[in-house]
Amino acid sequence: MILIITNKSDIHCNPVIEHLKKNNDQFFRLNTDSLLDDYEISFSVKNNRPELEISNKFNSKTCVASRVKSVWERRPSSPNVNELLDPIAGNVLKEESLELSKWLRYLFIESRNVGSALWDRPNESKLRQYFVASKIIKDKKINISIPDTKISNKRSDILEIAKTHSYLSVKPIGSDSIELDEKFEIPFVSRRIHSNQISNISTQDIQTCPTFLQNYIPKQHELRVTVVGSKSYCCKIDSQLLPEGAGKEDWREGYDIGLSQTWEVTPDEIEEFCQLYLKLINSSFGCFDFIYDKKGNYHFLECNPNGQWMWMEIDIGIPISKGIADYLSHRTN
Repeated sequence: MILIITNKSDIHCNPVIEHLKKNNDQFFRLNTDSLLDDYEISFSVKNNRPELEISNKFNSKTCVASRVKSVWERRPSSPNVNELLDPIAGNVLKEESLELSKWLRYLFIESRNVGSALWDRPNESKLRQYFVASKIIKDKKINISIPDTKISNKRSDILEIAKTHSYLSVKPIGSDSIELDEKFEIPFVSRRIHSNQISNISTQDIQTCPTFLQNYIPKQHELRVTVVGSKSYCCKIDSQLLPEGAGKEDWREGYDIGLSQTWEVTPDEIEEFCQLYLKLINSSFGCFDFIYDKKGNYHFLECNPNGQWMWMEIDIGIPISKGIADYLSHRTN
């Protein structure tokens, strides 16, 4: 049995489920947002033997925990809870439901996993990512670099990196967007700025909000490498064909204006780096971003432990959904 833990609106599950159906693989989709509405949960211990059953009320499918061999921790969300007249009781119900959903997810951490209830959040930390990447580069002498980086609320730190590099890339730490006038959401993306602009930022502003800066690296192109178990899928992104402020600095802005992508063979040093990286973070899945600079060198930017990949499958046919299905079904390592 393959357990897919996600939410009702997650479309990334659909192509993977189609592959599972095609191969007659048994699977159970658990949408945690509808945990209380769509499922019946029964856990018991009898004669020292614990067991958990989760049943879908609408399709009569049942997941028995002891039969689960693989888990895809895709995109769980908090359970929806009906509003009660008593707000205090309502808050308790929300807390109880949320905690139970976590208990369910934590039960399966020793199965074959794509994604992890325990490790995905810690592995999102850029601090952790750069320590892990640095260890691999040093120990294995892999020819990959990490951009010069400052994440700080000290003005002296910010001025220091500004003195060293003419151009910097300003990045968000955790915010995805900002809502203005209750209508418009502006996404937070990387921005290329001249180092002279840093001197205009006040000490108070920097102390109020920590700043994430890296030296801006002129690019030939970028790579998005999605790794599933022992297989990697490499997408070359020609971001430099896009206009400034519309994808050239951050390729995510180029979706609507013709982002140029090709399916490539993963370079050997990138392949080795990614496999070693996932081993160190106790994971079997990751979406890696690299810059290939104008001098022919690779630079590691980040590894999203639960990143998006369907756009590559739709746009250029990279069969990542089949790779995930095969890994969950134990057809590949």
